[in-house]
Amino acid sequence: MSTMLIQIRSGTMMNMDTNVLVKLAQAALDRGHAVKVFAYGEGISALKDGQDPKRFPNVGGILREQISQGLTLVACETCCHARGMRRGEEFEGSKIGSMTNDLSVFVSECDRMVTLAR
Repeated sequence: MSTMLIQIRSGTMMNMDTNVLVKLAQAALDRGHAVKVFAYGEGISALKDGQDPKRFPNVGGILREQISQGLTLVACETCCHARGMRRGEEFEGSKIGSMTNDLSVFVSECDRMVTLAR
């Protein structure tokens, strides 16, 4: 089994990057691959609990389901603090972590890395 790392740097309502994220992650999960997602910059909005978009896909809800399928989801703590998101505002199963302790480990463990950003 291979491991895919997806770094998301776009916010959930900025463009289609987060939709690509959840579709790519699901395709990899369906094929039995491990998937790790690191949210950086505006991408940290993907972990925000309580998302309820009316006309757009609920990326947070989809990611919650993917976590139950084995996806790992971590956001950069510095990016969260810079945008006013604090620990406890992320939905269950996701984590606020760090580039040093999480992203660097993910990079060393992955076979493929994809960055989605604008």
